[in-house]
Amino acid sequence: MLRRTLAALGCAALLAGFVVAQAPTRASAASCPDPGFDLQASRLWDAAGTKGSGVTIGVVGAPDRVVEAACAISALAPDATVASGSASGAIVVVADTSVDPASIAGQALVIAAAGDTGGPMTQRPQGVVNVASAQVTKTAQPSSAWGDQMTLAAFGNDTSTAAGYVAALAAILRADHGDWPARQVVAQMAGSIYGASGARHDARLGYGVIQPVQAVSTSPPVDPESLPGFDALFPVNQPPRTGASPSTRSAPTSAASGASGAPSSNSSTAATGSSSATQTPQTSAPGTTDTANIWPTKPVFPTSPSNGSHAAAGSGGGSGGFSPILLIGFVVILAGGGYVLWQRRRQPKAAAGKPEAEWEAPSGPRHSGYSPPEE
Repeated sequence: MLRRTLAALGCAALLAGFVVAQAPTRASAASCPDPGFDLQASRLWDAAGTKGSGVTIGVVGAPDRVVEAACAISALAPDATVASGSASGAIVVVADTSVDPASIAGQALVIAAAGDTGGPMTQRPQGVVNVASAQVTKTAQPSSAWGDQMTLAAFGNDTSTAAGYVAALAAILRADHGDWPARQVVAQMAGSIYGASGARHDARLGYGVIQPVQAVSTSPPVDPESLPGFDALFPVNQPPRTGASPSTRSAPTSAASGASGAPSSNSSTAATGSSSATQTPQTSAPGTTDTANIWPTKPVFPTSPSNGSHAAAGSGGGSGGFSPILLIGFVVILAGGGYVLWQRRRQPKAAAGKPEAEWEAPSGPRHSGYSPPEE
């Protein structure tokens, strides 16, 4: 009896250990670099000629999520400066939903994890890059939040790691193209994913899973106006965010809370969080000490004052231009019509025939049996 009891306990212990070993775990700081990015890292650095040198990336959020995002940044952009726990820099990563992206002050490019609730993401301000996490099959992780404001996706077990990878690629593009505004950097990452097959957008992955090598190699640059819905996510004349310092809020615990507790695009939910959870206020705005952190404002492509859409006519992108191609086509059509008329006039006129009343009946042996029909 004792032998059977011990055997049963041993089997139960082995089964419990197997189940624990198979349980999925969140990536730790030591394991955050994704194999898919490891394969592309050297090609990316060769194509870009930089690893993000001179660009500072601030990372805010819960401590464990900050570690994950910072690790992903260092894996893909090892020369970028990562300021963990700080909202200063050309790029600021909001590593989880405990920090409201609307509270990030200044002109930094805010890249925010969409959240890992598996439900609808909370409402975000315009101009925030919302990031989903993707599996190696380039489909969204089941735990990744979703919504119409989704911008991009990256590989990772959670959205914190994915946001870190997106921020790293943005830093490399920033270091490689010092004259690009933040809006152009986002458009380059989004528009280079599918290339010639055309951009698309959905609530799960946004414009898709980032392709780092394609993003730094695509030339000419991607026109933001070619991306469907991009103006709604990143307006040309977007006003700066007005938050004074990063504020915290309670992360949604379910899909229902994520849907019902969405904040307005211009409000912060700092009132719901405790004062001890609030991040340390920053005394200086991003970019005040580092010129690499100051984003240019002049767009790469000409834009109109209203919404940045290009005029359909004209090669110069203006609203009153006349296309040389249209002029050439008009001249060709005019010349072709004149040539046809000239050829018709050159043709000799056919000789006039006799009227039917003057026709002569055929004669000869072969027509001896001919008689005209009776009328």
